[in-house]
Amino acid sequence: MHPELIQRFPRLGALYQRSKTTGPDNYFAIYDKPTLLESTEKQFIAWEALLQALDTDSFETFLRKASGRVAARSKSPDRGWSQLVECFNEVRGYQYIIKLGYPNAKLLDEESLPLPDIEASASSNGKCIMEVKTIQESDEELQMRGQIQSAESGLPQRLKRAIRRKYSQAMDQIAGHPWARNARKICYLIITLDLATVLAEENKDFLETFIKELQRDDVEIHYVSQYWPPDS
Repeated sequence: MHPELIQRFPRLGALYQRSKTTGPDNYFAIYDKPTLLESTEKQFIAWEALLQALDTDSFETFLRKASGRVAARSKSPDRGWSQLVECFNEVRGYQYIIKLGYPNAKLLDEESLPLPDIEASASSNGKCIMEVKTIQESDEELQMRGQIQSAESGLPQRLKRAIRRKYSQAMDQIAGHPWARNARKICYLIITLDLATVLAEENKDFLETFIKELQRDDVEIHYVSQYWPPDS
């Protein structure tokens, strides 16, 4: 990563420097010039803004969790650095929990215990714990990328299975937190939908209905996709 880029994006630079910088698959190593393509520039600006919002301790937790993923490219070439993206999505969850009214937020380190990703509190709203789950597009979508596609009404079974599985995992992780009995509990899903699913506008309502029917116990499900607004 070029020194000028490290200076412009100091928290991304810290992530790069904490990672295996000589690794052949290091995500940031290819950016060895001071200028970036427009799309990459936008991505770096967005990621730096996310990281700048973290408090010092949470940023250190992020570095511990994410640094090993910077040079860990997925075995599937089309999925790239999906594990790294999941770490950034946890930071999106950190920002989201603050917007919900819990300003004292903290990223949690899950190395030794299966804990949720975030705990937060507020003098007026009490405590809240959140697990962030990322659901990626299907393998079929990756194969079809760049080709003309038509709308497919109805949620794919793959997507419904993924949501059920992620929600079940989130409930288990949330249950392991010391606050679990007296805190608001949220599973925050960040979903990348297949294009054929997005093109059928009625699927937006189908997704909302499916998630409302899936929700159990006292663990809320909130979600956001790349085209549809977050669940309110």
